[in-house]
Amino acid sequence: MTRINLLVARVVLLGICIVCISSVSVWAEEIKISVTAYTLKECYHNEGKTASGKFVKTGMVAVSRDLESKGLKLGTKIKISDMGTFIVTDRTSRRNRGNIDVYMISYKKALRFGRQKYAFVQNQEELDLLNGKQKHVCILD
Repeated sequence: MTRINLLVARVVLLGICIVCISSVSVWAEEIKISVTAYTLKECYHNEGKTASGKFVKTGMVAVSRDLESKGLKLGTKIKISDMGTFIVTDRTSRRNRGNIDVYMISYKKALRFGRQKYAFVQNQEELDLLNGKQKHVCILD
């Protein structure tokens, strides 16, 4: 074989090795989202009725449409690390991006909660990579 053929063979072999190694590795894409709170005071226009047809109550959340494409569809059960388990029953305004809105009864508590940053993880492997070091939202179903 000529030197050029050997060089081409080495480059091809190196490319195959890189593809094999990268496909075996688990790369967690960390997505930062905002978690906010809302009350009936903010959803006066629909009188508390959610996109799923149910009336709002504790344990329900609304998600932005971009998060729906990442798996947070209506009816999905999620866990917010320091708050508990919730069910996605509503959508936020179209202008919101990367946001989960938690329903709260008290307007004062919702204001105190404010806007908090969380990591969004889609599966158990990604959750294990966080090692519980930061606040997170995880899909349960």
